[in-house]
Amino acid sequence: MRLALKISIPYFVAEGAIHFRKTGELTSLEDPDGSVLALLELLDGTRDAAAISAELRSRFANLTDADVREAIEELDQLGFLQDMTDEGADFDEASLERWSNNLGFFESYATLTTSKYEFQRRIRNAKVAVLGMGGVGSHVLLDLIAIGFEDIRIVDFDRIALSNLNRQILYGEPFLGRPKVEVAAERARILNSGVRIDPVQRRLESADDVYHLVQDREIVLAVADQPRMQIGGWLNEGCVRAGVAAISAGVDVQRAYHFTVVPGISGCLQCWQNAVSGDPATQMILTELQAAEQAGRSFGESTAAFDGLVMFDASYLVAEMVRLATRICPPLSIGRELQMTFHDPRLREVESWKRDPDCTVCRNAVPKPGLEWLASANGPLPF
Repeated sequence: MRLALKISIPYFVAEGAIHFRKTGELTSLEDPDGSVLALLELLDGTRDAAAISAELRSRFANLTDADVREAIEELDQLGFLQDMTDEGADFDEASLERWSNNLGFFESYATLTTSKYEFQRRIRNAKVAVLGMGGVGSHVLLDLIAIGFEDIRIVDFDRIALSNLNRQILYGEPFLGRPKVEVAAERARILNSGVRIDPVQRRLESADDVYHLVQDREIVLAVADQPRMQIGGWLNEGCVRAGVAAISAGVDVQRAYHFTVVPGISGCLQCWQNAVSGDPATQMILTELQAAEQAGRSFGESTAAFDGLVMFDASYLVAEMVRLATRICPPLSIGRELQMTFHDPRLREVESWKRDPDCTVCRNAVPKPGLEWLASANGPLPF
């Protein structure tokens, strides 16, 4: 292990202390004898802990090996150190240039056990799907590719219409009438010719359809919205059966919302519905929605979609996808619905639910390998 200070975290010396500036916060370490500054100068990526300790103790006789290693551990806990052993050799020159700004970002989260390249590697290797290439899905797709996701399945049955263009900016007038997934795949390959994009033009009609489309994936963005009364249950059951993490989201009139289900870890959509099954207001709304759908008429939110809210929602979803793929920290929306409104876009929790041990959908669910870390992760997990 070759220890180094992160170049993304500058420091300066003033008034007998070393001051670090990290993401807008100042951390100060007292340095009355200059030993801290000497340690920092040795953390240049060419030495391991033993070599650093030996060199520092040769200059400061009062220091012990335990003192030096304790100081190194403290710097790592503060997020100031990285291991330079992983040089990203599996990334070619073009990839390193393409992801250079990502790597600068991930360096701020790197530790002596996880390098900045490993975070980008996890994104590159993740198998994801976007179910629904409407407002939210079409916004998210290019962001996922720009960040470095390279194995993406996209699913939609629809064709591009003029009314889509107030928010589905992935498309455009020259593409009217063409299948959304076809155009989305073309646009994706323009951004990154190396992306493995799998466009599937299909209408989802059951939980089995969902399962077959996601069973080889690890993370799913579930933003399909038709048919309104059935699609949520199909997405939930199919993703739970496949063991994949699913982020569901949508926009209705003035609000945007999202929630995440990780099978075997959190409660699923059916657990949530079980928890609110006795709520009269919820049942009244569901009854009216079902009646409207059966009659083929619109119900309020199906007539309104605004680009500003779509963009807000898409940004949060991309961040959740990155949290899941990199394992930097748990997604914020596991087991709870988060929403924002146009007039007050602060993200807030509106519902939360725990796993129902008797749930007919997820009681025997098992997460896919790679998701188990969420069971013991430190973070805002309400289950």
